[in-house]
Amino acid sequence: MKIFFCVLALTLFAAPKLSYADWRARERERHFFYYHDHPDYGYHLHFLPVGYDVIWVDGKIYYYYDGLYYIREGFDYVLVSPPVGAYVNVIPPDFQPVSINGRIYYTNNGFYYLLTEHHGYEVVPQPVVYAEPQQVIVTQQVTTVAAAPAAVDTQDTFPVNIPNGNGSYTTVVIKKSGNGYVGPQGEFYSKFPTVAQLKTMYVK
Repeated sequence: MKIFFCVLALTLFAAPKLSYADWRARERERHFFYYHDHPDYGYHLHFLPVGYDVIWVDGKIYYYYDGLYYIREGFDYVLVSPPVGAYVNVIPPDFQPVSINGRIYYTNNGFYYLLTEHHGYEVVPQPVVYAEPQQVIVTQQVTTVAAAPAAVDTQDTFPVNIPNGNGSYTTVVIKKSGNGYVGPQGEFYSKFPTVAQLKTMYVK
């Protein structure tokens, strides 16, 4: 009977410490749950963030959350680079739009996404530039807003997710028009607008 009470007392004494250690581990790993420019690929975590998605790529399971991908190794989750062929619904605002060979890619830190018609954003290999150098337009520079042209070509449209302050996103549809682009309010951009530009106009 004495042994039983001793074991019970040790369990009750140790439980708060185990709970505290578990909380501390989650706090240490929390900063890996959000995308930043240079994630430590190969880093082992004990927990996944709440709200992650499960993605299958070439028969392999990945866990996705806010631009970061994890795989399971034993009892840990390992942070890995974006696998080519993965489809996700939302990408972080760090990925800026860039026009290469007439297509709009979203890129950051050497990785590229294409916005598909039905499956969200797809991780794709780095595109090979076949156009002349002056025809490749990098769109991270801020451009001035000019008057909108009279005719707008509505066939080429590009939805861009703009982050809100509460963690949600506002979708702004940009249309190709001649040698530039037109926003929902009729504003004209000589180059594809950056997320920062669109956030200034469409996020209050």
